[in-house]
Amino acid sequence: MKGKYAILWVLLLISFYGCSDKKTITDTLHRAEALMNEYPDSAYTLLQTLPVDKLHQDKNRARYALLYSQALDKNYIDETNDSLINIAIDYYRTTDDVHSKFLAFYYQGRVYTNAGELHKAILAYTEAEQLADEVKDGYLVGLLYSEFGRIYRLYYDYPKSLEAYQKASQYYELAGKETHCSYMRLNMSRVCRNMNQYDESERLLQMALLAGKESQDNVLVRLCLGDLLMQAVELQDMAKARTLHNELQTLVDSDWGTASFMGSLAALYASESDFSKARKFIEKGWRRAENRVDSVNLYLSSSEIEYEAGNEKKAYADLLEGTKLQKSESYETLQQPILTVQRDYLSGKLDFQTYKLRMEQYLRVLYIILSALLLAITYLLLKRKLKKEKEKASKTIQQLKDEKKQKEEESNKKIASLLQELKEKEQSDQSHITSIDNLRLELNRREEHHRLYIQEMEQLQSDTEKELQRKSAFVIDLFKIWFATMGKLVVVLIHKDGKEESKNKKLRKEITLWQEKYYVGNKAYREVENLVNLYNDNAMSHFRNEMQWTDESDYRRVCYFFAGFPIQLIARLMDESEDAIYQKRHRLRKVLDSSALQYKELYLRLLCK
Repeated sequence: MKGKYAILWVLLLISFYGCSDKKTITDTLHRAEALMNEYPDSAYTLLQTLPVDKLHQDKNRARYALLYSQALDKNYIDETNDSLINIAIDYYRTTDDVHSKFLAFYYQGRVYTNAGELHKAILAYTEAEQLADEVKDGYLVGLLYSEFGRIYRLYYDYPKSLEAYQKASQYYELAGKETHCSYMRLNMSRVCRNMNQYDESERLLQMALLAGKESQDNVLVRLCLGDLLMQAVELQDMAKARTLHNELQTLVDSDWGTASFMGSLAALYASESDFSKARKFIEKGWRRAENRVDSVNLYLSSSEIEYEAGNEKKAYADLLEGTKLQKSESYETLQQPILTVQRDYLSGKLDFQTYKLRMEQYLRVLYIILSALLLAITYLLLKRKLKKEKEKASKTIQQLKDEKKQKEEESNKKIASLLQELKEKEQSDQSHITSIDNLRLELNRREEHHRLYIQEMEQLQSDTEKELQRKSAFVIDLFKIWFATMGKLVVVLIHKDGKEESKNKKLRKEITLWQEKYYVGNKAYREVENLVNLYNDNAMSHFRNEMQWTDESDYRRVCYFFAGFPIQLIARLMDESEDAIYQKRHRLRKVLDSSALQYKELYLRLLCK
């Protein structure tokens, strides 16, 4: 008996611990969500304390996946694997939680953007855009259109980019985000400069600059002054550019700025014949180059500076390199409208699916009306048939009654005739007693026959009435079965309508790109590394000793950089995009700049050549 009580107490403790554990997970997720916007680093730390293996409920797993992806993005941790965010997508896609569904598609787009798969990113953002009117959060919708603007600008679709940035600014304004509106004006000014709309670009920059000074946002002020300086250089207004540069030097040091900004400063100093400083800024620009556009601009700026300095051979070589990269970039530029077509096609297809769903709903309603009409017609026909059966049965009963009456009258006449004959016989001749007896026997037989006939007629009438009742009950039961079946069909159709509508919301289409793959075996790679060591002071051997990495592919990529391979060839050898190679080279430069390695200068010289 004590053993049974002990087992009961253990079960109670286990169930209490399980309930407490679920409540702790739910409370932690709730606190992380509350901290996300104001303190994303605290939310990220809090989410890392959750035991992932105890997230058994689909709802908690989806909420954790969404919040963790959001925390990574807000803490500037570039996640490129979509496996986590897809858990949230799979759960929220079929729910009525519009806010979470919108965030799931938005952060799926952010993951694809980090991975460089912009065609997938724009499709995810398009799914989120379908929910923009329902989510009722101007800040989130502003973030979405800001991403649209950035992708369209990367793909040189400047009208679409400008339209997206304008929408983002409008939604930020509705949400009361004045600082975000100012940064959108900065982005719009850059798009206008790309479209050679310099007056509009300067107007937007001056508005953003004024807002930055009023709010004491030094970052925004520096960016606006830098863009105004680059625009002045493009317009050959060097006096204005010098004034802006002097103002900018009071806010930041000389090493601040992007590769394009360094190119503009180099052009400014070249216009003043200070070629030494111009070349230094070109060299700084190379260290900040992140993509092919930066490389093209730096090659062309360097070509102009060397030509003005009288170094025509170097100017010609830089011009050739810049032209070569520009051809590759131009070819990709011609392909850019594909993304706009993909997005417009998806939007049109979603509109068509919505129209198709609406028409299917109308057809189902029409079908239900026709079914009800058919049911009513069937009821009237059955009622009419039942009425005819009743009339026929009544007529048959009446005929039986008339026939019974006629037979009774005939029998009565025969009985009266026999009685009269019997009376006459009795009166006329007593000698005919035997005959009279025979007549009486005949009379009794006839009376018995008449009685049996009457019973038979009554039985026939009773059977006829029972048959009529059976037929009436059969018709009524048939009508009940028909009505119940049609009612169930209507319910099924209505239920099916809800399911079909849910299924149509699941519209999704995967678009993949063709990619050429190239492979270099270990033997060929070792030959390349031996040549790099032979002609570059054992650079790769020193690098492997000083940089302890675990992934061999990272060493291979550095070896190709040191060998001076073109970016396009390295991208094919490593099976990566060219933009990814640019970004990884840029990150490696930053790591080397901030390191204290023995052969640091050797690595930087080989990396920047």
